[in-house]
Amino acid sequence: MSSSIVTGAAGFIGSHLSEQLLKLGENVVGIDNFDPWYNPKTKESNLSAVTTSESFSLFRENILSMDLTEILEPGDVIYHLAARPGVQDSWGSGFAASVENNVLVTQKVFEAALTCGVRRVVFASSSSVYGASATNEMKSVAPISPYGVSKAACEQLADVYRGRGLDIVAMRYFTVYGPRQRPDMAMNRLFRAALPGSFRFPLRGNGSQRREFTFVKDIVDATIRAANSNLESVSEPFDVGGGISASLGEVMSLVEEITGMTLRIDPEPSAAGDPLITVATTEFTEKTLNWKATTSLREGLLEHYDSLRESVSSST
Repeated sequence: MSSSIVTGAAGFIGSHLSEQLLKLGENVVGIDNFDPWYNPKTKESNLSAVTTSESFSLFRENILSMDLTEILEPGDVIYHLAARPGVQDSWGSGFAASVENNVLVTQKVFEAALTCGVRRVVFASSSSVYGASATNEMKSVAPISPYGVSKAACEQLADVYRGRGLDIVAMRYFTVYGPRQRPDMAMNRLFRAALPGSFRFPLRGNGSQRREFTFVKDIVDATIRAANSNLESVSEPFDVGGGISASLGEVMSLVEEITGMTLRIDPEPSAAGDPLITVATTEFTEKTLNWKATTSLREGLLEHYDSLRESVSSST
């Protein structure tokens, strides 16, 4: 019986993807090393809805030290989400972790997939590969951060392995938010800065930077469609964006409106490698995958807030 292999299964997107695959009747094999980069207990909680399923199994291992060929079977689909995220953490000595967890791990996944004859690999790339060019129809791969460089390298590896016959699909995700978002990401920090407590939001710049915000359920939908669509001769990466371009300042106002609270803010200088604007070009994705993002920013923020408030209440 073929399986859906999800690397990074205990993470933000990976846990949502695993849940949805199980709902669709898939046999899901998760791999996650529970990297202490953020609290492993948070990742344990992310998987609470799937660990009781007989159709879910989990390998708590580092991909670099395990033999993937013992897990993979012909006909499997690999959803490769495991990575070291974060633009700011990739500068300086942090780049070594980006190379190890992004480039080296991805090469090992592709090599094992090719060896075992899996049906398809769908892997998470990022809008960060565009750098400052993610604002127009003539985008180019021109990263402006070490993290973006690591993701661009993964896309180049995909081209190399595609040339050897491996079916690979790259998904360029744009600013994903929603329940279980990593604690270092903006939406999570904004809500925490509005909820009772001492946490303050570090506002880099003046809040005018714009992002294409994409709700996690829309990301999962596009990712599963990419695994199951007829994509013969398709090698172009898919932009996956929510169709919602908003400034950080606009999001801050929405957070205050939703919570009824005033944000606690610490102004900070603009961050290196942080583009002013990102805009997804999703026409190709929509047409090829028969997909379209359906979650409005307000709707997504409300669901994000309800989930975060519930988790904060349960931990106190």
